[in-house]
Amino acid sequence: MVNESGPARAGRIATYNDPASTARSRRATCAESDAAAPVSTDTAVDRDSAGGSAIELRGLAHDYSTDSGVVRAIDTVDLDVAPGEFVSIIGPSGCGKTTMLRAVAGLLEPSFGSLSVLGGSPREAQRDHAIGLVTQEPGLMPWLTVAENVRMSLKLAGRPDAVDDWLRRVGLDRFAGLYPRELSGGMKQRAALARALAHAPRLLLMDEPFGALDELSREALRMELLKIWERERSSVLFVTHSIREALLLSDRVVVMSGSPGRILKDLAVPFARPRSDALFVDGEFLALEERIRVLLRTAN
Repeated sequence: MVNESGPARAGRIATYNDPASTARSRRATCAESDAAAPVSTDTAVDRDSAGGSAIELRGLAHDYSTDSGVVRAIDTVDLDVAPGEFVSIIGPSGCGKTTMLRAVAGLLEPSFGSLSVLGGSPREAQRDHAIGLVTQEPGLMPWLTVAENVRMSLKLAGRPDAVDDWLRRVGLDRFAGLYPRELSGGMKQRAALARALAHAPRLLLMDEPFGALDELSREALRMELLKIWERERSSVLFVTHSIREALLLSDRVVVMSGSPGRILKDLAVPFARPRSDALFVDGEFLALEERIRVLLRTAN
C-alpha cells in the first residue's frame, strides 16, 4: 500500500507499509539479526547544507513472489544521495541493486519502508520529467534516427533545437541520420546517454549502462559521462559491477551484501576532480580498490 504523506510537496515521501510484508519483515529481521552486518559510513555528509537529499531511503525492503515462496531482494536499506552527488552501488549479482534503482525510478513499489525522490514521491518526479534513466539496453526507438531519438527528450525541456549540441557532446554529430540498427553497441549507448541527459534531469539513474560493451568502448563512454556530469552536476545513482569504474566516477561507493541486499559499507571517494584514468595507477586508488574487493568477497 502506498501513502504519499504530507501536505506540501517539499516534504512528501512515499511510504510502503503492507501489513503482510511488515510481518514478514519483522520475522526476517529477528531471524537474521545475528548474521546482518552493521552499516558503516566512513564520512558524514552535511545534507542540510546541500539543500536536503535528492534520494532518501528509509528501511526499504522488497519481496518477490516465486513458485518456491517469497524471496526478499533488499532488506531495510537506508541511503541518502545529496543534490549534485554521484553515488555508485556495487555488490554481488542478485543483491538487489537493480531492485533499489527501479524503486527510486518509480518502476516498482517496494514492499516496505519509505522513499523520497527530489523532495517528493517517485511518481511526482516522473511527472516533472526530473528523472533520466539509462540501462544496459539503450531502448532507442528503432523507427527513429539518432537525432530524432534525442529530439524526443529535448521536447520535454522545450529545447528541440539543441539536438546538434547534444550529439556533439557524445560524439555522434556525424551519425545523426542513422537508425539504431546501423549503430554499434557503444554508439547506441552514447545516443541513450544523450537522450537521458538532454532534458536536464535533476536525477540520473544508471543501471550498468556500460556492462554489455567491449572494454575500449566502456572506457571511452565512462570518460564521456564523467565530462558531462562534471559540467551538468545532476544527482546520480549508478549501479555497476566494476570497482574501478565506481571509484573513478563517484563521490561515494556503497557496497552491498549478498541476498537479501543490505548496505555493508558507505565509502567516501577522496580523489579531487576533475579526474582521469591516470588514477588507475595511483597507490591510494589501488588500496581503496582492494579494500572494496575484500568487502565483496565477504559479502558473498
